[in-house]
Amino acid sequence: MASLAPHKAGWRVLPYVIIIIYLSFVCCTKADGTTRVHGTVVIDGKRYIAETDENFVCATLDWWPADKCDYGTCSWGNSSILNLDLKNPILFNAIKGNELGGRPILGVAVGANPYVNDTSVLGDVIKEIYKGSRDKPLVIAPGGIFEPNWFSSYIPKMKGILDVITHHTYPVGSGADTNLMDRILNATALDEVVEVFSGLYKILKESRTSTVAWIGESGGVYNSGRDGITNTFLFSFWYLDSLGIASIYDTKVYCRQTLVGGNYGLLDTTTFVPNPDYYSALLWHRLMGKRVLRTRFKGTKNIRAYTHCAKPSKGITVLLINLDGKTKFHVKLDFNTTYPHSSKLNSEFDGEKLYREEYHLSPMDGNIQSRTVLLNHKALIVDSNGTIPALKPLRVASSKHVTVHPHTIVFVHIANVSVHACK
Repeated sequence: MASLAPHKAGWRVLPYVIIIIYLSFVCCTKADGTTRVHGTVVIDGKRYIAETDENFVCATLDWWPADKCDYGTCSWGNSSILNLDLKNPILFNAIKGNELGGRPILGVAVGANPYVNDTSVLGDVIKEIYKGSRDKPLVIAPGGIFEPNWFSSYIPKMKGILDVITHHTYPVGSGADTNLMDRILNATALDEVVEVFSGLYKILKESRTSTVAWIGESGGVYNSGRDGITNTFLFSFWYLDSLGIASIYDTKVYCRQTLVGGNYGLLDTTTFVPNPDYYSALLWHRLMGKRVLRTRFKGTKNIRAYTHCAKPSKGITVLLINLDGKTKFHVKLDFNTTYPHSSKLNSEFDGEKLYREEYHLSPMDGNIQSRTVLLNHKALIVDSNGTIPALKPLRVASSKHVTVHPHTIVFVHIANVSVHACK
């Protein structure tokens, strides 16, 4: 696994703030066929509803050989943990920082009770080896597909032994599915995974255990992903949405399948050049802090909205994902607070204009199946030394609307807002 390096933020006690982002319902159609639609996003800043780990975003390395092929594509090459060129400069610069439990795969499974016994033995071995040591490895299991009855039987018996419960998820479906694009851009399909995250969250709460949940592996589309889908800008709609949903249900770590390898790697299998999802992961890591705020969009499901306390600086970061290819959203930010003169918070303070930072992600030439992503209209391309490009935001006056263009993704960092949940 490779994880991105953490940052730590300080704490201060400040008054309550409830943030309301208004998108008023007015629409019109332009000559190019694009529609402007407005709705409402409500963010509760009084308390946080979940908390991720500092290292929420991570990625896996797998063991598949070069001759592992799916649907006519041999997508693994020399990306296996057994043959990967760890000295490659792009790989070096990019790194910051099976399935026997749960639902049976290919008819092979281990029951919950035998897994309890085996995990207990592992826990005893670790205690013996690290006796007297301040630090010891985490006990992490089972790395399987979530099945409610199996996990309900396993978790309560693991109190004091199991540190992390891991599960794998590939909710979009098979790489052979001809409807993958439709599913990725379908809000109802994206919501299907909520049942998995909420189910595990409920089991952990009812068990009153200190065990926490991780996604140990998720590539979205199983059987190595799909060339032209899972390695393109299109897949960031699923990936970032999945990170958002997972964080809401107190998932501490989310490991992407893979860092490199298959058609769903964050890096290209042969060149190690970052695919669009790499930059999505990097922006999430840099901007979205640990604490998750309750966020509700009133209106179309085609705008997916998530809010976290900002990382590493003050304020909040809002993620807006536009699944609609024909609709542009103009988002007005309006803050209701207990501060005096709070009406000035979104535009000026003590006579000084205030600004926010915006990171707009879009595909090259408007083609959502492009493998080149634009940040604020500038292509993100590594240089000849394999250096990852700087991710620079737009500085926008807080009084202006946030524009979310069709089939684009926007991170909005608002530093000049102090919410009680983030202190």
